[in-house]
Amino acid sequence: MESSLPKLQHRKLAATRDYLQEVVLVIGSLQRAFIPKDPHDWHYGLEVGLRGPLTQPLTIAGTDVRASLDLVRSKVRLGGSSWSLKYYSAPEILNNIQIWLESRGVNKRLQQPEFKTQTRHFDVQQATDYATALWWMHEQFKKVQEDLDEGFTSPILLYPHHFDLSLVWFPFNDKRQLAIGFSTGDETIIEPYLYLTAYPEPAGFTKLTLPKGAHWQSTGFSGAILPYRALSSSSHPDQLFTDYVATLKSARPLFG
Repeated sequence: MESSLPKLQHRKLAATRDYLQEVVLVIGSLQRAFIPKDPHDWHYGLEVGLRGPLTQPLTIAGTDVRASLDLVRSKVRLGGSSWSLKYYSAPEILNNIQIWLESRGVNKRLQQPEFKTQTRHFDVQQATDYATALWWMHEQFKKVQEDLDEGFTSPILLYPHHFDLSLVWFPFNDKRQLAIGFSTGDETIIEPYLYLTAYPEPAGFTKLTLPKGAHWQSTGFSGAILPYRALSSSSHPDQLFTDYVATLKSARPLFG
């Protein structure tokens, strides 16, 4: 029996993924305009809900709001207003949000992201599949976070510029860190994947044993990679994920 996780195939997902990333960049620009800078740069990261990414809590014109990318209803939502992903490009959504702010007496100009395509390619099924996979990952990361009883962890956040979900563990309450992330693919690894990294990377890190299907990456960056397809084709994705993430605790003693 195969996993209930949706298949995320690069050739089908890529165009929609690129468009969604540009929309997320817009939402991220709004967030950074209204929350304080965080020393760990966590002000860059968006939270994740059941329907997709959303901003951290914002106070705009005296009202508490969030902007969200609703991948179930195919809309960007903000304070009672919404814009369809089927009809608006990311630059147009940025303009709509700017108009929304001005209509409430807010004259703050949002920083325009560096758009790569500025086009709208939105496949409802691919977006829904991504939302399902993203929420599954978020819930798995949450279990990992709850199980780490040393040091402190970052919030579980989606970073627009890399379009990856990330959780960072600081086991010694200093700069030493271990991170787990979920990427939909990039210039180094084209297909969706999970990664585990360490900074500064301790001796012996890349010698740790990984579960079947995972491998060590040395080109572009150094880390343990588990292709998403290994999870989506597994009959026990939760267990495979758990076995893979065990590398985090195995790596901790390597810091000395």
